[in-house]
Amino acid sequence: MKHSIILFFTVIIMITACVDVPDTPTSAHFNLKIHLQDKTIFSTGSFKSTAGASITLLSLTDGSRYSTTSDSSGVAIFSEILPDLYSISVSRPLKTEEIWEVLNRSEMWTLNGDSSQAVLFAEPDDTLTITIALSPSRSGSLVISEIYYSGSKPDPIPTYFHDQFIEIYNNSETVQYLDSVIICDAEYGYIEEDFIHAIHTYMFPGTGNDYPLEPGEAIIVAQDAINHSLYNKSSLDLSMAEFEYYVKDQGDVNNTESVDMIQIHHKYGIDFLYSVFNDALLLMKVDNPYEHGYDNYECLLLPITGVIDGVDYRENTSLVDKKRLPSSIDGGLTGGMPSYSSQSVARVVDTTMVDGRIILKDTNNSSFDFKINTTPTPREVP
Repeated sequence: MKHSIILFFTVIIMITACVDVPDTPTSAHFNLKIHLQDKTIFSTGSFKSTAGASITLLSLTDGSRYSTTSDSSGVAIFSEILPDLYSISVSRPLKTEEIWEVLNRSEMWTLNGDSSQAVLFAEPDDTLTITIALSPSRSGSLVISEIYYSGSKPDPIPTYFHDQFIEIYNNSETVQYLDSVIICDAEYGYIEEDFIHAIHTYMFPGTGNDYPLEPGEAIIVAQDAINHSLYNKSSLDLSMAEFEYYVKDQGDVNNTESVDMIQIHHKYGIDFLYSVFNDALLLMKVDNPYEHGYDNYECLLLPITGVIDGVDYRENTSLVDKKRLPSSIDGGLTGGMPSYSSQSVARVVDTTMVDGRIILKDTNNSSFDFKINTTPTPREVP
């Protein structure tokens, strides 16, 4: 017991100090056993729903990752790990025949489980046993596949961020329509069950079937759809972007070859600027974006039931207590790169279908669904 207490406080010191520490002695390693528990509707199927799940541990201290797969009884073993603060992600994509057996229809579902801040420690060489419950999530048809928010390297402009973009991908097997889909960002400090407090809100034009997105196809929404490398050499050519945010009468650049997003709410700034430090971007679909009005700080209230996809990012991904989105939308954080680094975050590949169509990972946990791109790749998936 004495050793456990010492190890516990050692972990806390390591986390809060945020400085380099010497390697932990090998004698401090312990074993971790994770039992997966499925009490969802899919547990009624004849298949073993907890078998073959991918489990990943992410150290919130140094970013180390450890991955394994659950066995036929739904158990996963991690050997000789270090005491630390971890984010745990579990993902078990269901096969078509498994979904059909339970729901009698063809859809895309995944069994997910997570623990965003788990302090894991035990006596050296002992085994710590924990249980993680799985919950079902229907994989989104439209997903945010890449966000370039960091801004470009100084060359010569020191803080150039007008080249930001978001990429949207059709992750399904059917045509999806962008008409009336909303892109917004969430204000910090308002994690609640009912509403997203949106700082900026822009909507795709169209009456229903004007802007189709084919399966496996991606589009770009640029802050400014121009060749930014003409102004900052390390930047991007986004003149090919299909859509752009345009703030009328504010001196904003407008590429008439790109479709303008409809401005629903714009709190401040010339452009719809994504923070180069931390932000949360969402895709939403609501009948009337003005139905619930505004909060006391001029943020538009959008019902959380309208969320299609959401991504939470920060420069320091260990600060999970500073998230902007509830875990039901995004159980983790992506990012972890410095500002003005010419880097982006992009969703990782889950599966490649027989016809070559790519399915992107969508477990509603950006800590595991995204990776850092050293160079942005607009319209290139993966």
